[in-house]
Amino acid sequence: MPGEFPPQPLDRYALLADGERGAMVGPFGDVTWMCAPRWDSGAVFSTLIGGRGVYAVTPVARHVWGGRYEEGSLIWRTRWITEEGVFECREALAFPGDPHCAVILRRIIASPDRARLAVVLEPRADFGEGPLRAPHEHDGVWTGAVGELRMRWSGGANARPEGPEGHRLTMDLTVEPGTHHDLVLEISDRELPPRPPEAARCWAETETAWERAVPRLQGTVAPPGTPVSRTRSCGD
Repeated sequence: MPGEFPPQPLDRYALLADGERGAMVGPFGDVTWMCAPRWDSGAVFSTLIGGRGVYAVTPVARHVWGGRYEEGSLIWRTRWITEEGVFECREALAFPGDPHCAVILRRIIASPDRARLAVVLEPRADFGEGPLRAPHEHDGVWTGAVGELRMRWSGGANARPEGPEGHRLTMDLTVEPGTHHDLVLEISDRELPPRPPEAARCWAETETAWERAVPRLQGTVAPPGTPVSRTRSCGD
């Protein structure tokens, strides 16, 4: 794990938040920091500060990256230009947030080109001390325990456990041009509902909630719709 996703300057990370917790996403598509289920809880992803635990969706090919927030929201879109083409990953914490359950939404959008990615999920409770336990897949959905927390991951049907105890789930993912693939990760300090949330509904509710929560600002220096964007090489 150490060195797999090398630490980057803080200005290369995007902040996702839902009012109950926040997550930091780096240029490798790596969620490197999130406390769960709340701001003051122990971290389940902490490689940003030298701990353990990461959730990464990373292009296989050499790439440069950029990104922007969708207007009036903390919905982030990472954009990768690779040797094979261009694609994006749209990501957010489901909003408004549930104080007992963090939901990370990730949608890989293969438009106009095919997207090939390596996916790694290794949550670790209490800043790396509590590994994923008893991961189990049923009907394309993974469940397990992370310390005292419950975990459920949808969209990773082809993932496989790695390591003697299966603490890490990995997956090679290909998304064909003109399509998208959703990943939904739930981490909760309570029993999860019988069924995982539907990605399309979560995205629609998150978009609507941000529209209602953020006022339209007029008369600012930056005109409406001005993107906040960054573009760096993966090797910078």
